[in-house]
Amino acid sequence: MRIAVYGKGGIGKSTVSANLSAALSALGERVLQIGCDPKHDSTRLLHHGQKVTTVLDYILNTPEEDQKPEDVLMKGYMNCGCIEAGGPRPGKGCAGRGILTSFEFLNRHDVFSGYSTIVYDVLGDVVCGGFAVPVRKQYAQAVYLVTSGEAMSVYAANNILHGIRNLDPEGRRIAGIIYNSRGAGDERERVFAFAKAAGLPVVLSLPRSGAFLSAERNARTLVETDRNLPESRLFLEFAEKLKKGVPLYPASPLSEEEMELFMQGKPLKSLSGNTGKEAGGPAEVQRSEDGSVTGKRRQAGSGTAEPYRIPQKRALSDPFSRVPLFGCAFRGAVDLAVHLKDAAVLAHAPKSCTWYAVNGLSSYGRRGLFDRGILYPAFIPQRFSATDINIKDAVFGGVEHARQKALELAKSGVKNIIAVTACIPGLSGDDLQPVKEELRQYGTCMYIIHTDGVEAGDYNEGMALCYKTLAEEAVKPAAAPDPDAINIVYEQTFSSETDENFAAVKEILSSLGIRVNCRFLCASSVREVEGFLNAPYSILAREDRLGLELKRLFEQRYGCRFAKGVFPEGFRQTADFVRQLGRLYDRTEPAEKLVENSRKEYDRILTELRSTFSGMKTMIFLSREYAWLEELAEDLQLDIVCASIPRNKEALNAEWNHRFSKQWALDRDTFAQKAAELKPALVLTGDLSVIPDPPEGTAVIAVKRSIGKGFFSAAEESRKWTKLLGRQLKGRWRNDRSVFEKYYT
Repeated sequence: MRIAVYGKGGIGKSTVSANLSAALSALGERVLQIGCDPKHDSTRLLHHGQKVTTVLDYILNTPEEDQKPEDVLMKGYMNCGCIEAGGPRPGKGCAGRGILTSFEFLNRHDVFSGYSTIVYDVLGDVVCGGFAVPVRKQYAQAVYLVTSGEAMSVYAANNILHGIRNLDPEGRRIAGIIYNSRGAGDERERVFAFAKAAGLPVVLSLPRSGAFLSAERNARTLVETDRNLPESRLFLEFAEKLKKGVPLYPASPLSEEEMELFMQGKPLKSLSGNTGKEAGGPAEVQRSEDGSVTGKRRQAGSGTAEPYRIPQKRALSDPFSRVPLFGCAFRGAVDLAVHLKDAAVLAHAPKSCTWYAVNGLSSYGRRGLFDRGILYPAFIPQRFSATDINIKDAVFGGVEHARQKALELAKSGVKNIIAVTACIPGLSGDDLQPVKEELRQYGTCMYIIHTDGVEAGDYNEGMALCYKTLAEEAVKPAAAPDPDAINIVYEQTFSSETDENFAAVKEILSSLGIRVNCRFLCASSVREVEGFLNAPYSILAREDRLGLELKRLFEQRYGCRFAKGVFPEGFRQTADFVRQLGRLYDRTEPAEKLVENSRKEYDRILTELRSTFSGMKTMIFLSREYAWLEELAEDLQLDIVCASIPRNKEALNAEWNHRFSKQWALDRDTFAQKAAELKPALVLTGDLSVIPDPPEGTAVIAVKRSIGKGFFSAAEESRKWTKLLGRQLKGRWRNDRSVFEKYYT
């Protein structure tokens, strides 16, 4: 029999476990008791308070090749085996991870095989996955809940039931409740009422007795002290029942609402004796006009059906309500941090996380180099170091490893360190702030990005944390104001077009005598970030929720001024952009001259392109407005016979939602029918599935969501269309569609 004893801290689990182990040993059972609490005092009554070597201390201080199970296995009363898992020092490391590590050690050394009964004495917080280990199927077969009638004790017992049900929803693992009296008021009635509500028996009632205290002062169990004591007899009789086998029950915890009613002493309709709340018949589900879901569940032994409410899905569980995830917050922060070329990135993370991040950020550069022969320096980290924390660091904390790595970087001359923490340091409570303070004596500044797992969020949240931390901590007061400078904020760091777009915008700025002060944060440096306020204006490279939040941070914290709009696409946007810069930097005349000269070149390109596109029957299908495309269609003199472009911005708040809506499907089918009727020469769309089988003579071209920047970007995009038009299925050998599809698709 494998038994787990759970309950609130200080409720008497260790006393119950030790006396139960002693009683079972006295009846001839080979018992092993495992204390799963960092205090490592579970077995002291069995071995008379001897000094204990915990499993975790042993693992920490003993090389793996020298480890032996007998070094952590003590012998107690009646040869009862005693093991303490132990834990890290208070405030450091992760005790739950320590339980997992201890059990891995015990399994590896086959410690369990020599015993007929195993008793796990477990800290009551089953919210932590580590402390939930003993109730997993491969360990405990029967779970006992120790509780008094005190409110917090009963709450803890109910919470443990929730945890066990989550681990094993269909299983029967609960053996019952052990009532340990505190001698307070009506606690007995409350414990038995709770047991009835949860559908569980009270298998053992322990009185408030000085015999327990007397035995504990001598580091003895009651059974060893005097088997004839009434309290000892309770444990011996209980042990006899255990040997014969006990019935097991499902975990049926009370809901939060039911628990609140119960603690207030109000009646619960769900109380149905030892059958439990979930023992009723199938639910009758109904949906009301407002969309809420209700139903009725027939209670056992009742002819009536009680109403209840079925909880709705959370928004995050709906795949159409959120942006697809690209990775974890740790990777997002690392991908951005490497763009600071005068800083070293210190990844405080396991080796697997580091490999994932480095491989991810460098794969784009490798692919560009090998496939296109293009080198993207932004994706090559200059100084990257990692702590490669291991299982010991996860249990005991890995601050010292991070400190040593940081000091090595500082002593080598690195003046800026971006420290990015992963999930495990966050769970272990690693605090790098003292390391940050220590580095100051070397003239090194550390910026800590706390991307600690689920708390931090996904890839985008990691980038946001990196942006925010550096914006708040690295920016310094203006030291050398430069009236001719401008900042560029929030470029797309993982796009092959970023450098090309920056070059186009930089050329426009240079034409007006404006230099780039800081690219926050793309192929930049900490030094440039420190001097961010030297420039009188900034421009947002692209606009989305994160970009707007970053802009707002600079405006509110530092009083920064931003130019209107973002990087321009197409002639008209670029002309407006140039004129705005002319007004801001008192360069109105050079700005107008630049627009005028660019207009001449743009008109020349259009004249060339109109020979192909003027009067061409065209249909357009988009999921959002593309201002540059509508402008270009007009300038090319396309004959637009049909255009499906959503104009309702509220409906397009989440494009993912829109594209999977019924309206989208209807619009797409209608568009395809019109294409079959109108037979256009050209279809411009953001979704090629709109016309999977275009009419003969119709060219379908995919329109990019974002094109290059500058005066001629839209015209150059249409120049690419002319090449695509020549590759449609028509003309001489292309007329043989079957041959084309056989060899080229």
